[in-house]
Amino acid sequence: MDMFEIRNIDLKDVSDSDFIKFIRIEIPERNGYGPVRFGRVRYTLNEDHEEQKNGLPMDLGKGIFTATLEDEELNGIHRAELEKTLQDAAVEIVKIVRKKIDPPSILKTILKAYPYLNYDKQTSEPPNVLRCHVVNSASLRQTSDIFEIAQRLKYATGVDYKVGSYGGSSMEGDNLDDAWTRFTLRKFNFEEKSQEN
Repeated sequence: MDMFEIRNIDLKDVSDSDFIKFIRIEIPERNGYGPVRFGRVRYTLNEDHEEQKNGLPMDLGKGIFTATLEDEELNGIHRAELEKTLQDAAVEIVKIVRKKIDPPSILKTILKAYPYLNYDKQTSEPPNVLRCHVVNSASLRQTSDIFEIAQRLKYATGVDYKVGSYGGSSMEGDNLDDAWTRFTLRKFNFEEKSQEN
């Protein structure tokens, strides 16, 4: 069984320039973890309309291309114009990817590695608030799993998810690390938080 599968996302809605057309982005998905934050953008140069062999690597977390065309590939394209086009396209590509790879589906993939947990679709408010619950109250559980899941979700989406709360019904003397039955992951938005203060 392969550890990675490749997800293809169409980029036909990305603005074209006079010299480059973006076709799709290929994003590896690691089983049990969801997509990685790196992808390869496939494109054509308008003069030949053939998909280029290498593609352009992109860091989806930072929203930037990590490589550009070599000098011999420019064929009359001004370097400054190319770099501006790539910067603008990177913003559009990240938006498209985030719409296609929604946090609930990524969280469900991540939870496959934690069979005692389920995504709670009814009480969640995606993408800002995601809730999970313990499937069987007799299940052994670890609080560290909650924080690990939050980290995996953050890594896969490029969005900062924090553990909002965890708990559940417990009796006096129960160890919360063993007795919790649900937890919440919240999308942390620095701009919203700074406006609240």
